[in-house]
Amino acid sequence: MGIVWTIADHRGGRLNPQTVELVAAAQELAERQGHRVWTVLAGADPAPLAEALRVYQIERIVLLKHPQLAYLSAFPFLQALRFLADRTEPPVWVLYPHTYRYYDIGARLGVAFRSETVSDVQRIVWDGAEPVLIKPTFINKFIARIRLTGPGPHVVGLQPGAVSADLVRTGGSPEVLELTPDIRRSGQRHLIRSIEAARGKVDLANAPIIVAVGRGIGSKENLALVQELADALGAALGASRPVVDAGWLPFEHQIGSSGQTVAPKLYIAVGISGAMQHVVGIKGSKVIVAINKDPEAPIFKIAHYGIAEDLFKVVPALTKKVREWKEKGLL
Repeated sequence: MGIVWTIADHRGGRLNPQTVELVAAAQELAERQGHRVWTVLAGADPAPLAEALRVYQIERIVLLKHPQLAYLSAFPFLQALRFLADRTEPPVWVLYPHTYRYYDIGARLGVAFRSETVSDVQRIVWDGAEPVLIKPTFINKFIARIRLTGPGPHVVGLQPGAVSADLVRTGGSPEVLELTPDIRRSGQRHLIRSIEAARGKVDLANAPIIVAVGRGIGSKENLALVQELADALGAALGASRPVVDAGWLPFEHQIGSSGQTVAPKLYIAVGISGAMQHVVGIKGSKVIVAINKDPEAPIFKIAHYGIAEDLFKVVPALTKKVREWKEKGLL
């Protein structure tokens, strides 16, 4: 019996919703392989965040408290994790969020533990008790199926939506362990200060419903048509790369391998062909609805529901119907 670590990401006093997905993945690993689940929270004062994790079936919540952990920086963070492994029990698995904040940390974790690292994992399938990690390779032109063998630690970075948060098991009463790690300033670099970038109005990562538009919309002037549908649904407006490259929407709306990875409950793709670079960013969506006049468009291969019709007919009709349903209290 070993330990599965989940690295809890947080920012501005709030847990990243993906933390729950990581806990769900760790619970499945633990059940199939006879391990225990620990969730690791690092920060200057991580204790208040622990309350949100107490409801889950976790054996232990580990609080790594140190002033140098106030901001996420690779060197102090890795020293803190090494401190934890040396003073408790090294993990068999380490699950971390594959986001831009952890790109360098994920690779360095593998080096620190002298083990392999598999990043950018889109989903996990099971062969009995053994997980098979599915990830894109060669600029999303191929899909790799990876099995990790040996004693570990196995370091795995999961994309948002790789495991559904709906699978997480609650009803736990985890022990809380607080440690103050020995962190020494690195001779290579240290963080002087962190400047928060201006936030846009779009929050695609946490949006339960997304209506995304592709170049099939024809022109910037036609965006209002799709925006009306998004407003009717209370959805965020996303976009494929060609729409952003054309200057019709700012980059914060872009979804795909060169934009954001999303995992909403409902994703409506309007005029999006379904290029692989876009598809990899939406595979975690619970339900995908595609609207495209080309019945051979690749987007229909992953869509749960498809409408092969002119979007300029379908979208206004759908918007009208959504508004009618809302008036009747059906939505």
